[in-house]
Amino acid sequence: MRADTPYSRIEALVVDDMATQQTTLRGQLGMLGIHKIEGASSAEEALRHVRAKPFGLILCDYNLNHKTDGQQLLEYLREHQLLAPDCLFFMITAENSYLSVAAASEHLPDAYLLKPITAGDIEDRLKAQLEKRQALLDIHKQLGRKDLPAALKACDTLLAKKDRWTMQALQLKGQVLLELGALDEARAVYQQALELRPQLIWAQLGQARALRAAGRFDETVQLMRELIGSAEGAKNLAAHELLAQALEAMNRQDEALAVLKQAAEIVPSAKRMRTLAESAYRNGDTELAKQSLARALKSSQGSLSAQPMDALVLAQAHIDLGEAKEALAVLVDPPGKVQRSAEQAAAMLALSAQAHALLGEAEKARELAEQALAETPQAKADFATIAVARAALATGQAERGLALLGKVVSADHENARMQQLVSKALRDTGHEAEIANIVTATSGGLKTRLHQAKLALRAGRLDEALAALEAELHAFPENTTVLMECAQMNCMVLRLRKQLDAQRVEQVRGYLSRLERLLPGHDRVAQMRKYLRDTLSALA
Repeated sequence: MRADTPYSRIEALVVDDMATQQTTLRGQLGMLGIHKIEGASSAEEALRHVRAKPFGLILCDYNLNHKTDGQQLLEYLREHQLLAPDCLFFMITAENSYLSVAAASEHLPDAYLLKPITAGDIEDRLKAQLEKRQALLDIHKQLGRKDLPAALKACDTLLAKKDRWTMQALQLKGQVLLELGALDEARAVYQQALELRPQLIWAQLGQARALRAAGRFDETVQLMRELIGSAEGAKNLAAHELLAQALEAMNRQDEALAVLKQAAEIVPSAKRMRTLAESAYRNGDTELAKQSLARALKSSQGSLSAQPMDALVLAQAHIDLGEAKEALAVLVDPPGKVQRSAEQAAAMLALSAQAHALLGEAEKARELAEQALAETPQAKADFATIAVARAALATGQAERGLALLGKVVSADHENARMQQLVSKALRDTGHEAEIANIVTATSGGLKTRLHQAKLALRAGRLDEALAALEAELHAFPENTTVLMECAQMNCMVLRLRKQLDAQRVEQVRGYLSRLERLLPGHDRVAQMRKYLRDTLSALA
């Protein structure tokens, strides 16, 4: 009969491409009393296991000798929120150089193990991490329930103890406050952490996020430039991302692009190349976009980081540069077996139409464009719809193409990036004169209608105001600004009527759920959730 140990209830997953190493790690875990163990020889196999059931511990080799390494697997699992809140992830590596790779990322493993390792090494890390997990258990329990106010209270309870977990509690409290949209309070927490440990990177990043969310972009830029200028933060990717976002918000596009180039040089991953390419393309550096996308496509082929859109955007870049045959080669022979959405399938048809038009094959181009248009029943603010509009313009269907681009702008009329892409499409297809009419006027018209709805609300015509907004939302169901206005106006109606209307509250929550899907983790959504909570508190 097996003797129980403090670790006996842990279910573990061992990820290593070498069967002998898997066997060794299983044996070492068995010595610690861990016997419920699954094995995986690749990141893809590990992902299948994680999707099937939760694990308490994952031991993962960094170099898996596959397209996806251990760090990329960790980042994928964390970014897609696939790990259980109490799951520990230990990275095993034979190289000290891994530490520099991890230092550039925000997704750090719970512990590192340098080969050769023993059962004692695993136990030392496990004991320390379980002690930490126990100390933070109540906070993580509330976060797992999505109960942010309760998580905040749990942070304060732990902070009141003034023990060795103070810094971890401050870090979690700052994150919770940011999610709650309590920006000033979040900055105060991060400042408290910096007073205890000056130059603490996560606290500086937290302050920058709070400043950016408050629209204080100058201060965000200054803080992140200082961090990147330090020895500790020079290669921090999160700092580069925050700096680029703030510069872009200030319309300093060239500076933002330069920062993204630096980030791609630090870690030339598919994700970094993709981000660089997207910015370069929007800002007219199509050659850089093409080169970066080609690298992203090559490095991610067959890996977890592969994205179907890479080949499509690369094809568009080739077309914009007059390279029709190269575009068709990318489209005809996409790397790997790729599952595409209906929108992406329509985009493939549209891109093929553009390429054939460029080659002078008008009849073939027109046929493909018609198919793409037929498969685009509703315009969205996305690359695929713009590609279809470009196909219409390239095949002599100017009226349909221009109308579709107008709908793209209306679908998310305050999306500056989408306006850049629409403007570029108009310039590239010889319709630059239409930019003012399609981009500026369309956006301005919707802004005017939203303003009129607000005026009706202020005049006391509440039902009229709400009906006007709902009409806009029906026409443009994924317009994030309209969704935000609907949520805010319904909260204002609750306040004005001084009555808790359960149906209206659920309606607001529905708007917020849609916003979370369209703008995951966005500051504006967090602030609107705070406004709803404040509204409910005022009516309690």
